[in-house]
Amino acid sequence: MATLKGKAVRSKDIELRDTYFEDAADRLWDRAKHHGFATVPKTMPLLMRALDELSKGKPLGQTYFALFCATWDNGFVRLGRSTDLPYASGFTGARGIRGWQERMKLLESFGFVEIKASGDQKFGLAFLPNPNIVLLNLWEKKKAQGKGPYDPLGLGGLQDSTMSAFLERAIDVGANDVTRAHAKINAAKRKADETQDMPAKPIKARPRRTKAAKE
Repeated sequence: MATLKGKAVRSKDIELRDTYFEDAADRLWDRAKHHGFATVPKTMPLLMRALDELSKGKPLGQTYFALFCATWDNGFVRLGRSTDLPYASGFTGARGIRGWQERMKLLESFGFVEIKASGDQKFGLAFLPNPNIVLLNLWEKKKAQGKGPYDPLGLGGLQDSTMSAFLERAIDVGANDVTRAHAKINAAKRKADETQDMPAKPIKARPRRTKAAKE
């Protein structure tokens, strides 16, 4: 549900749009009127950039976007029925299918997709967890691993500038999944720091009992 601030911004944007673009309301693509759409987070362009950074030389952004658009707002894809996925991801021919499968395995290694076999199809079913949270967790993992070695491989390619832009965009659009998860991570860090800074309690040595005391 949109916030009051979001509704106000949207109303002003529509007023400004109609001032400069004639009959815009009749010529745009409107999800309230047209079918066949997927709900995409506004952080998606930066998510795609981050995916390409994670897999240097083997861009993942387009493959992931095609996969995301194959869902019905349920995070689930029957890969065997989506025969156009490799093509939509930029791959053609027999080699192209192998290239697409390679990208899918990379997406799985980073946690952006979970793949299950279906019958004799190794790539049969797919589930896409919240990509905002997956990316945020990868960022925290990279920071925890310092200068490496990185696990998973490719984590070192994730850029500070991209993550800063991602977090800023998440805040701008009111992505509460990101802001809540980020606040939870920061709270856990503060608690860990406070525990580490607490002085250790001295261990009191028990007085040794003499033979006379025992009697």
